[in-house]
Amino acid sequence: MSLLNFRINIATVLLKSSPPPPIIKRGRPSLESKLNENNSTTMSRATSTSAPPSSTRFDKYDHWPTITSKERCRNNACNGYTRISCSK
Repeated sequence: MSLLNFRINIATVLLKSSPPPPIIKRGRPSLESKLNENNSTTMSRATSTSAPPSSTRFDKYDHWPTITSKERCRNNACNGYTRISCSK
């Protein structure tokens, strides 16, 4: 057995004896990892505030907008934020 073959045999035995090192991912995260993160860490949202009663909404009285701090939109289908509310 030559010295080169001996070294190759030693190297393969050493590689097989130790567990593989953990894979360190580099670069931009993939879309799959983002989806898995979002599914695992779902945050519960606060319940949305209900709309005012119909008698107040449709009484033909003026509704004046007021500027407030940034809050979630009251519309259930909306995921955005608003700074305007109705002063009635």
